[in-house]
Formats: sequence, C-alpha cells, structure tokens
Amino acid sequence: MLVGLESGSRVGMRDPLLGSPDESSPRSFVALSFVVAALAALSIASIVMGETVTERLAQTAKNQMAGATEMTSQTASAKTAGAESRDGFWYGVSLGGWLVIEINPARRSSVSSPDVRPQWMFDEVEAASELDFVTTLRSSRGDAYAVRTMRNHWSNYISDDMLDAAAALGVDAVRIPVGYWIVDAPVNSSSGSALEYGFSPEGFVTGGLNCLGRMLARLRARSMVALIDVHALPCNSGCVSDGIDCANPLAFSADALVGDIPRCTGACELTGGERVCDGQVYHTRRGGGGGSRRWVDVGLRSIASLAEWVAALPAADAAAVAGLQLANEPALNSDGHDDAVKAYYRAAVTAARAHLPSLPLYLSFIPPNDEAVPAFVAGLVAAGAGRLVIDQHWYLNWVSPPGSPLGWEEMHRRACSEAAQTWRPYVAAGLPLILGEWSLATNHDEHVDIADAAARAQLRRLFLAQLAAFSADAGVLGAFFWTLRMGSGWDPRPTDAAPDGSQREGSSAWRSRDGYPYRVWSLLEMAEQGVVPRREEAMAAARTVCRGAGE
Repeated sequence: MLVGLESGSRVGMRDPLLGSPDESSPRSFVALSFVVAALAALSIASIVMGETVTERLAQTAKNQMAGATEMTSQTASAKTAGAESRDGFWYGVSLGGWLVIEINPARRSSVSSPDVRPQWMFDEVEAASELDFVTTLRSSRGDAYAVRTMRNHWSNYISDDMLDAAAALGVDAVRIPVGYWIVDAPVNSSSGSALEYGFSPEGFVTGGLNCLGRMLARLRARSMVALIDVHALPCNSGCVSDGIDCANPLAFSADALVGDIPRCTGACELTGGERVCDGQVYHTRRGGGGGSRRWVDVGLRSIASLAEWVAALPAADAAAVAGLQLANEPALNSDGHDDAVKAYYRAAVTAARAHLPSLPLYLSFIPPNDEAVPAFVAGLVAAGAGRLVIDQHWYLNWVSPPGSPLGWEEMHRRACSEAAQTWRPYVAAGLPLILGEWSLATNHDEHVDIADAAARAQLRRLFLAQLAAFSADAGVLGAFFWTLRMGSGWDPRPTDAAPDGSQREGSSAWRSRDGYPYRVWSLLEMAEQGVVPRREEAMAAARTVCRGAGE
C-alpha cells in the first residue's frame, strides 16, 4: 500500500517553502553575455593546448584578482572563503539522488556493466539512468506526466524535516550534485530560460534550477552552506549511470562531436580504446552552434552558465554557496583520458573564474585518469587559478576484491592507519581537500543486519574511525557522507490518490523497506539506528577510537 504525501507523516510532509509543484519562480535566469560566450569559446577552442590555456588563466587572474593566492596558503584561505566550517572542519553530507537521480535497473543481466547495482538508489522505480526514466515516462504517460513526476521529486524528496534532522546532528555543509542539463533551457523555449519547465535537447526535464535556488535559502535558514557539484557532465563516464548511461566518456573525448550518443546497452567490446556496444543511441536535438561543437564544449558552457547564475544570486543566497565543483569522478571506468581530464579542468577553471573570481573551485580525480594530479593542480594555482580544493573520495566498500571480504577489525585498521595515505600527496603539495564522498558500506555492499546490536556497534565504530582519519589531518577541510537519505519506498510518479508522489507505508527517509540492500548509505537511517552520533559527540569520540588500531 502506498501512502500519499498529504498523510502527515514526517517524511511525507510537504515543503512549505517549495509550495505546489505547479508554482513558478519569479527569479529570472541571467543569460550568457556575448563577451562571456566569446571567452568561453576561446578557452574551449584551446582545450588541447594546455600551455596556451594556462597562460590565459594567469592573465585572467591578474586582471580579476589583485594577485594570486600562494599555493602554500591554500588551506587557510579555502577555509575562510565563503562561509567558515565549524571548528575548521565541515561535518557534511551529500544530497545524492535529488537533482541527479542515480537510478539503476531492477535486475542485472549477463551483459550488465559492473556499475549496475539493482535498486540503487530507489526500489519503487527503476531505469538505466535518469534520462531513460524520463524517456519512459514520456512514452508511456506523456510529457506533462514526466514533468510533474520530476517536479514532485525535486519538491518532496528532501523535506524540511530531513534538513532539520541533519541540522540537529550538527551537519553544517551539504554537497549538492547537479547535472549539466540544469542550465539548459527547454527545446523550443519561449523564454530561453533554464527556469522554464520542459525538456532539454537530450530529453532531461528542465527547471531544476528553481529548486536549487530555493534550497540555498532553506540551508541558510539552518546555518548550513552548500557545495554545488557538477556531478554529471555530458557522458561524464563510460557505462556508469550518472544521468545518462553512455558507452564512453564523451565529456573527456577531445574529438567527440555533438550528435547522437552511443548507449551502454548489450554486450560491449573495446575497440581502439572505446566501447562499442549494440548500436543503440540517445538522440539529441542540440546543435553545434554557440561554440558547442563538441560534447566537451557543452560541458564547459554548463560550467560557465552555472557560475554566472551563482554570481547573480542575491547576496544572502550567495553567502550560502561555499564552492563550485567542476566535475565528479571524471572518466570513471574508462582508461586513456588523463590528458583530456586535465585539459578540461584548465578550460573549466577559466570559464568559472570569469564570473567567480574568488569562490573556491573543487576538482575531482579518480583512477585510472589521475596521474601526477598534485603537480598539475599546483601548476594551475601557480598560474593564477585562485583557490582550488581537491575532492577526494574514499570508500572501504571497494578496497578488497570481490569474494575476499574483510573482517571488522581489518576494516577498522585500514580506516585508522591507511586511509590518510591516499590523500597524503595533496597535503604534501600544500593543497587543501575534502572527503567529498564516503559511507559505511563494506565488502561490495555486503549485507549487515541492522537489527543486531553488535553489528550496529561495529558500524558506529567504523563511522568514528573514518571520521578520525579525516578530521586529524589539517589539510582536510571536511567530509561529506553519501548520502542524506536513500530512496527506498519513495515514488515520485503522481496518482489520483497521491498527486505529489508517495512514500510506501512503513518506510521513510529514516527507515528503508525491509530487505533493502543499501540502508547503511543513509545518514538519516544510520542516525535513527544510533550508529551516527551528533557532531560534538562524534568529534570527541573520534579522538580516541583509533588508539592502537595500527598495532
């Protein structure tokens, strides 16, 4: 049985700040000026010429920032930019699954990619990606139904009660994943505004920028700040469901022209360094004009547009933005894109700095495209890139091969004694960083019996051990747990009985459905189970939890 949002349960409460999904925002989106477009096009055209872009970075910084920040002072300056973290360390969480729906098929097949995880992050709806989900809604029920479904999700997936619960835990910063399409105006738009609801050239529902803007006010009311994370560029990875399930990371392929996108469907083989699958494609109505001839150009223009939007925010809302992340786990699951990732970052920093001369910019790297990153980022800083912060992800879930599970004691030891080794090169180079993603999942999502008190005690100890490793290093500005809630039981599709979407009876953001395999990824659920303590208690306990762990 499904319970509508009007039922009055604490998870199903309607957000009074957001109102009805049918309300429109009065805020107008500022279009890119001709000068900014020219600057972005110039940077994009030079993406394969690292030296030229670096020189331009230096000139841009010289003109906009009265002197570049020294690399050795990056950690101190990043902490004080925007809004300060409490005690110099952010006790953070990600709003995963909100503005980028990380959705997976209901089951694996014999040809599924390794990234396919049935019921991640939702168990009432399923699809290969957000774009596939929207496309199916449109074909089965029509365009208006698809738009209403997405507006239900944006308006009700993260409620005020959930933000209040996070604040009560001491959370003072949230990382908000967004997709490149959040700054797209609908195809055939009458206004040309990304605030208008409709469909992007690839078929995503547009208008999510309205909810991002309102979220900043909601966070500010709770003394929280936001790190806006461009989590999904156009084909950010290969065979990974980050908005769109592409065969190859076209955002980091210098020769990938805008056009229909090969999908990661059927059996895929590597040919000439690229995956060739069964020939199915995503269609796009995006032209190659405006300097966006390649997919990397589309990604860079989204960075420029989002940076311009942040720069135009009212002062009170702008104060809630602590940083802009330019990519997330770029070219994950695809080898041979190291140079392209670095070229992208050179151009993306230039595009963002045209609007945000002092806001910290966050850069994410992940194997196999992470060669000599500290030297590369230090070079950008020396060239005048301003405040740059590394987004490091550390998951115990994947530290051992499948079929070789680690015991609790070994996991505690690794958290206490080995975690910091992964980011030590950044600290040695004087580069600040955050732990942008971490969790309590272990051994490739091995089942943990939450009903067992001993298992909960081990999870609590593991939470504290990881927090201890993160907070002990002066170079780490904060850590962001993935994620605030999981989507078990949540269905945003409107019905006559529940036009705003529904939460299955007996489930909530604090309680997944029985048998749901990803409960330990939810901060709210783990707090409800006594695993995650309040900030003050957690930080105090973290000081001693690792004593003797490495012996």
